[in-house]
Amino acid sequence: MTLAQALLLCAVALPLSAAYAGDAVRLDCLTRQNVLISFFKYHLTTMKWGNHFQIASGIHKARTKTGTPYEIISFRNGDDLIYFPAKESYFLIYADQQKPERCRTEESFTYPVVSLPRYDGKANS
Repeated sequence: MTLAQALLLCAVALPLSAAYAGDAVRLDCLTRQNVLISFFKYHLTTMKWGNHFQIASGIHKARTKTGTPYEIISFRNGDDLIYFPAKESYFLIYADQQKPERCRTEESFTYPVVSLPRYDGKANS
């Protein structure tokens, strides 16, 4: 590989390897109002409302009887978040209920990447 080829490879690969912290969507749901859903690598999802915080691992993809794709994220407290990508719409089914509640998207954003200082194990004096 020549130097020019190596530089070209680096120029192409560098934007593809940009740091990624995660994405989030803020939902307005009737029952919980301000709900923050955060999506991270490896299908880790968090849900925060008020002083409550829940986690979920994994996404179940399915289709309705008419063939519309949707995704279900099941949180540890028994709540399910249902997302319809084609319409970008969200529904919450709370653990103690069976009827889905439609949530309105307030905003969506990407978390900034944070570089933490290196810890060397020495106590500050």
